[in-house]
Amino acid sequence: MIFAADLDRTLIFSARRLDPLGPVTVPAEWRQNEPFGFMTGRALRSLLALSARTAFFVNTLRGLEQARRVGFISGGRCRYLALQNGLYLYRDGAEDRDWAAHVRRTVSALPLDLAGGIERVLAHLPGVECLSKRYEYLAVFFVEEDAFDDGACAQLAGELAGLGWDLCRQRKKLYLSPGAIHKGAVLARVRDREDGAEAVGFGDSGFDLPMLRACRSAWSLRDCELWGTDWGFPIQYSAAPAQAGTEEVLDRILSSLGEQSLC
Repeated sequence: MIFAADLDRTLIFSARRLDPLGPVTVPAEWRQNEPFGFMTGRALRSLLALSARTAFFVNTLRGLEQARRVGFISGGRCRYLALQNGLYLYRDGAEDRDWAAHVRRTVSALPLDLAGGIERVLAHLPGVECLSKRYEYLAVFFVEEDAFDDGACAQLAGELAGLGWDLCRQRKKLYLSPGAIHKGAVLARVRDREDGAEAVGFGDSGFDLPMLRACRSAWSLRDCELWGTDWGFPIQYSAAPAQAGTEEVLDRILSSLGEQSLC
């Protein structure tokens, strides 16, 4: 069994994303030697138990350095790590070179390169403040929320989709990435490496939908971005939000695997 999970706002939370009325948390991530990401102690114990029983797969938008700030990642508790929405894949700390070659071929075959996509966003989309980060295959923009034109964004997204690129907004950020490479596509690669094993998925945002859709069972959190919408396939939600919800979901997944819930 593969346990495929997003990282931020799914497994761990920044201090400002914690529920102040929820259970006490412990640090799970450090930045410049200071605690930066948090989860409950019970959730961490459940996660470690899951990592021992499954092929634990963290599927995140983060880059490698950011991901390695998290203790259970740097400590080698996840067998697979996918970065930047599936653009890079590691198994036991080593990059999957076949997947890297597949991504390179896929992007090279597109009729528009990343530079051309960036140029179109900056030239034709009102409310884009600046290009925040440009990676090998991914661009991130900051948007001015008051000035951002959602209608123009939808129109440009349609044009870019025809050229093989996804344009997706998440709060104050706008992401441009190859449409064929996403969290569901990289999960398919992991399943292939695990001899077709089924997956249980856990995520909180639209970026996680391709991954969750490809799983035997899909889990998410109350009051997150996915909450309250019919996505065309079943998603099980926690009764509590934020860190309490994560604790609940991990316990329920453990129970579904036949493991006694931790106290």
